[in-house]
Order: sequence, then structure tokens, then C-alpha cells
Amino acid sequence: MSEQTREKIFQGVLTLAQQGVPMYEVKVQAIATAAGLGKGTLYEYFSSKEEILAATMLWCMDRELNALEKQLTACTCFEDQLESCQNFVVRMLLERGSSYRVIASALTIPRDAKELPDYARRPLEERKDRLTALVQQVIDTGRREGRVSLSSSDEYCHYVLKAALLSVFAAQSCEGEEGLNRSGAHVRAMICKALA
Repeated sequence: MSEQTREKIFQGVLTLAQQGVPMYEVKVQAIATAAGLGKGTLYEYFSSKEEILAATMLWCMDRELNALEKQLTACTCFEDQLESCQNFVVRMLLERGSSYRVIASALTIPRDAKELPDYARRPLEERKDRLTALVQQVIDTGRREGRVSLSSSDEYCHYVLKAALLSVFAAQSCEGEEGLNRSGAHVRAMICKALA
């Protein structure tokens, strides 16, 4: 299976999502056209539109997790990791967020079901575990530096970090890009205060 062809397919899906095409209505032919491929080529790689969308979502998640992991590895302290995580979330929201949300929402409603198809559920859980490990890496750095209280449970620390980073989503929803840019120092201060 050619990775280059798979990436063309995934980019085709993202192009359609960026154009506002509802993913639950998109046809395989439209994906093929956006990818610059024949419809038959898509069926050589995937058996259905839902499988294409699930694979695209997982590919996007892998790309984001790889980039976040690379950024965190380059950070030398807890504060840098917090800022890096926050900047990462902001860039993802501004540059790629709407496309990802469209694809994810399409996958949560395959036909009459209320959950992801079986072939996507386990790989999605693996990506969630990987994200959890990256968050734990930030917490562990904070503990080593004395910035995160040893008496705070990992579960509490994860909730604090995730809630604070999700507040970035709220700032973007309420105030647009301006809110995202303004919220940086406040979010980091909120995390440090809650974890101290």
C-alpha cells in the first residue's frame, strides 16, 4: 500500500472538509477527485467512505501527536512545555481545527449509529493513550521541578491540564483568534496555581 497515495486520499478529504462539504453527504467520487485519483484507486485501499474517513481521522491524529511529541521533547522545563502545549492547541485550532471537527463529527454518526465503527474504535483508543502519556510527561516534568505538588494525584493533574487547554477552545469560540492570543499567560498561570 503506497503511503503517498494514502496521503493524497487523506488530503482530498481535508480539502473537501475545508471547503465546507458535509462529510456525511460526501461521495467517494468527490474524495477521489479532490485527491486527484480515480475512484477505483480509493477502493484498492479502503472498502467504504466510512473507512476512508476513519483512516483520515487517525492519520490526522498521528500527525498531530507526532508534532506535539517533537515539540515537547525540545522543551527544557515545565513552563516551556505548558507554553508549547498551549501554542500547539492554538495553531491546531486556527490552521486545522475546523476540518478535523467536521471529519470527527461525521465519524460519530455513521448512518444510525451513535459511536465510531469497530475498525476505528481500538486505534482511536491507542491515540488517546498516547496523548495521555504526553500529558503525563508534562506532569512528571512539573513534579521534578517542584512545580506540581506531589500530593496531587495524576488523575487530578490530567483534569487540570486538559480543562485548561480546553479553555483555549472556549476562548476561540467566544472571542475568536484575539481571545486565543490573549489567553496564553492566563491559562498557564491557572495551571501552575491549580497544580502547586
